[in-house]
Amino acid sequence: MSSPSTFLPPLASPARQRQSYEHRTDAPTAQTARVCSLFIRRVRVLNAFTIADLVSDPTLDTSLVSGGDGSDRTVLWAHSCEMEHPDKWLGPHELLMTIGLCIPHGAQQQRDLIARLDDAGLAGIAVGDDGLAPRLTKAMLSEADARGFPVLRTGPNTPFAAIGRTVAAANAERQTMSVLGLAKLYQVAGQDHRGHRRTSDDLGDLLGIRLTVVDDATGCVLLGRGALAPAGARAYPLRTHRPTHLMIDAGAPLDSLTLVHVTQILTVHANAVAQDAEARLRDGAAVLEQALVGRANVHGDLLRLWGQETAGYRAVATTCKTPLRLQTALAVAELPTTAIEADGRIVVVTPTHRLEELRSLVEEICAESGVSAVHRDLRDVSGAVAEATAEHAAVRGRGEHWREFQGEQVSLVARSRSEAAQIIDTVLGPLAREEQRYGLLRETLFAFLDNDLHWSVTAQTLGMHRQGLVYRLNRAEELTGRSVRRTRDVSELWLARTAWRQLREG
Repeated sequence: MSSPSTFLPPLASPARQRQSYEHRTDAPTAQTARVCSLFIRRVRVLNAFTIADLVSDPTLDTSLVSGGDGSDRTVLWAHSCEMEHPDKWLGPHELLMTIGLCIPHGAQQQRDLIARLDDAGLAGIAVGDDGLAPRLTKAMLSEADARGFPVLRTGPNTPFAAIGRTVAAANAERQTMSVLGLAKLYQVAGQDHRGHRRTSDDLGDLLGIRLTVVDDATGCVLLGRGALAPAGARAYPLRTHRPTHLMIDAGAPLDSLTLVHVTQILTVHANAVAQDAEARLRDGAAVLEQALVGRANVHGDLLRLWGQETAGYRAVATTCKTPLRLQTALAVAELPTTAIEADGRIVVVTPTHRLEELRSLVEEICAESGVSAVHRDLRDVSGAVAEATAEHAAVRGRGEHWREFQGEQVSLVARSRSEAAQIIDTVLGPLAREEQRYGLLRETLFAFLDNDLHWSVTAQTLGMHRQGLVYRLNRAEELTGRSVRRTRDVSELWLARTAWRQLREG
């Protein structure tokens, strides 16, 4: 025998059956109206009314007997039925309320009833605790637990009409709030003063979920704070002009109606972001190509793309599996860069003050990168690209993710070909001329500097006697006005040596 808390008493007399049925279908009392009013005030916006909501209301005196795993089942309607096969009369998300006339007596028959109700998609069954229903068997309750199908018990003083009106009021309020919620969605979407990229964040904050739109071809995030892990998200394709999909947290409480409108809003904004990015890519690539071939008057176009005057710029050369991904990511992030793909590398030129933002994005997508020194003259774009390319070639295959030009300190002085020429003329003076006698003295001085001011090593390198080396260097000091024995003069001579290599030998 089972305890009274587990099973309901056996069927009562026909007279009591009629009395109980009349009581439960009577007109709603003032208490019922108060219960409905109370529930309307506490209904959760945009969340479906569930079995758990019904059981949690103490005024309905309804408790869970079995099938607790189904407490989150949605209840759209509650209906009383005493027909032999209630599953034929009720449908998905509807709660069956009965005083027990539709419940068979046998264990297997009760198990079959639960199976049919669950297969029909019902939300659960509420049995009136009037002493009229047959005893609920262990087989029936076990089947309910296995299926997560809620079996409820409703106290004798709670009319079924109270439950029905509570469910109806809850869903009516939910529909009203859904409409208000949709209106709020479009209001937020219309506030484009914050930019298209903020739309998904604003909508996500409104709904309490995370929304991310990802470009299929590159994997770049067009809208949202970052890509979700595929295992923890649901993907919905968007009808954008280039394939994208919307990713939402798997457990996000988002109903189908709201989802339809969210996807429509984000489709429009994703298209706008993608089109802006494509235009930015085209413009940047065209300007950078013109700068690399030395076209005059390209400076204004670069500054227009970068958005402001810059104290300098740097070039980055890198490679990645999907070149378009990096370029798209740069454009979507609205970084002031110009980028092209050349010789198997991606070359990016950016203002110096945005280099760290560029670096964080590049290191996330690419494996190895080389970086130029700081340049100021926009006519030296090709030189900056050459430096970055050389550094990238030196770092490839060595596991070094980010390598900057080692001669950066020198390039802080000689940032352009014109500046290099000025340094040469100022420091070397007559030694910068093409005559053979000056060239001999210049090469002797350069060899001395290259050998770290070692007299013997330099003489051996040049294949001459030490006294001859002393004579040539003394003559070079007279013509340049600088001594190889003073640190300041040696520094200037070394800068001239570097500028000569950059301008004449490079």
